[in-house]
Amino acid sequence: MGEQLVARRVAAYVVQDAPFPALRERWQRAEELGFDAIYLADHTGDYRNLDGHWFEAWTTLAAMAAGTTRARIGPLVANPVLRPPAVVAKAAVTVDHLSGGRLDLGVGTGIAGFDHAAVGVPYWDLRERLTRFTAYVEALDGLLRCRDRSFQRLGGHVQTLHAPCAPAPVQQPRPPIVLGGQSRSVRRLAARVADGWNTHGGFGLSYAQILEDTGNQNRVMDEDCRSVGRDPADVRRSVLLFEALDPWLTGVDPSDVARDFGSAGVQDFVLFWPSVDREDEVADVRSRLRSG
Repeated sequence: MGEQLVARRVAAYVVQDAPFPALRERWQRAEELGFDAIYLADHTGDYRNLDGHWFEAWTTLAAMAAGTTRARIGPLVANPVLRPPAVVAKAAVTVDHLSGGRLDLGVGTGIAGFDHAAVGVPYWDLRERLTRFTAYVEALDGLLRCRDRSFQRLGGHVQTLHAPCAPAPVQQPRPPIVLGGQSRSVRRLAARVADGWNTHGGFGLSYAQILEDTGNQNRVMDEDCRSVGRDPADVRRSVLLFEALDPWLTGVDPSDVARDFGSAGVQDFVLFWPSVDREDEVADVRSRLRSG
């Protein structure tokens, strides 16, 4: 599972559910504590409470770029239901410039039904979703590498023709792309074109089930990388500490998570920013994820 594992990274997942002064304080606190990256969600509303406070993702990322200095930033994950790839590519380049080359571009399959409903897009079945996702990611990859108006993708669900590509992103040949999703199709695509793969382990599973699944998925991804001539170590593996893995919800020991999932091929851990009454525990949890 990745012949040459590089240094572990710990990211903070700071969703945009508060006014900007509070969000800036969280971003700055995350940097002070040494988090390597700060990510947010990309939905039309708060997935935990659709009537709750919620800011749009890419606009918030622009503010995050201005409000941070060191940590990498990005969506975990950009939602293909909401914007065509040419729009996301332009937003990604903009945030890459605003941040001085600190963007990680996470991309997901867009499974939330409320997002489909909000923008009037019929809910896609699994086959259509994965077909669309493959085309979407290939288009993003091409658009971000393009240096003129030569990139085209015609036919199928995702089309773009002569999209303006200037300026180029700060990061060359493009910002890192991280694909989020559990299916073999997502992981096979990550092995072929992406720089990372993120999982939350699946909904409603136990800690042991997520650990076993993640280890198996990483082993298969290693094989997929080799089959297309890539070193498995070129695709970083990360896990969002969600449901059974979330120390704030379950009390699971972060050191155990880091040890167990590190052995299963995971290099990076993404920790939800906690409620205000537990923020004084963040430094310790981050430290145990880093060194566990």
